[in-house]
Amino acid sequence: MSSDHGHELGFFRKYVFSVDHKVIGVQYAVTSLLFLFFGFTLMMIMRWQLAYPGDAIPLIGTWLGSLVDGLTDAETGILLPEGYNALGAMHGTIMVFLGVVPLAVGGFGNYVMPLQIGAPDMAFPRLNMASYWIYVGGGIVMLVSFAVPGGAANSGWTSYPPLSDIANMDGTHSFFNGQTMWLLGMVLLITSSLLGSVNFIVTIVHMRVNGLSMFRLPFFVWAQLVTAFLLLLAFPPLEAAGVMQLMDRVFDTSFFMPSGLVVSGVMQDQALGGAYSGGGSPLLWQHLFWFLAHPEV
Repeated sequence: MSSDHGHELGFFRKYVFSVDHKVIGVQYAVTSLLFLFFGFTLMMIMRWQLAYPGDAIPLIGTWLGSLVDGLTDAETGILLPEGYNALGAMHGTIMVFLGVVPLAVGGFGNYVMPLQIGAPDMAFPRLNMASYWIYVGGGIVMLVSFAVPGGAANSGWTSYPPLSDIANMDGTHSFFNGQTMWLLGMVLLITSSLLGSVNFIVTIVHMRVNGLSMFRLPFFVWAQLVTAFLLLLAFPPLEAAGVMQLMDRVFDTSFFMPSGLVVSGVMQDQALGGAYSGGGSPLLWQHLFWFLAHPEV
């Protein structure tokens, strides 16, 4: 591959920060497979706990306890209850948002779809590259959340409030804690998917080879087009919900915090000395979350 000026591209420009749809497809595929393996590892630790409850995790139990806050007992290597919850939340998030969907759409879609419609590349190659690197950024934020005080998010991969609004807050920074970083990672991953969806739709609609009508498209291309439309319609409500929950956690708003909530005998309403004004709806999060998650799952 050469640039517009006839110069051979360097290694990083050609294989790392590439705008070639096939290279980006391979990048998506390899990265998502690595995340799938990591999510599988989290699941195997959970399965060990279920098979041998109360026994130490072999080989890595004490190491995990010293590395990740709240995951295992650093002396005995036994998985802690809050650690099990964190593994469940992060396993679900990683498998769905960092593994399966990026592999199917970002990996196979980027590599195969332009070839099947006769397009030289995606409609917006640089946007395609940006989509991948924002996805990588979201994944890194998710992984870093294991290392922050309080450990990774442990409110489930669905992050239901009001638990997710107040989880991991005691003794930790309101911003640099697992649940807040989970939300930041989700915002980045959703942004990546939206950029990719726009790119897929424009490419399929406007860059088909002459004579290839919409009703002559291969079934795989139709699947990618429908998936892109679903993501473009359903992801913005979840991204808005993620930002609202982020505001609840960092700035004490009450989008999802109801009035009259009592936690460990302490009233959370501001009128009674709590941190939140109340009046929010936990059910609103479920509506916004499953507006995306039902068609995606």
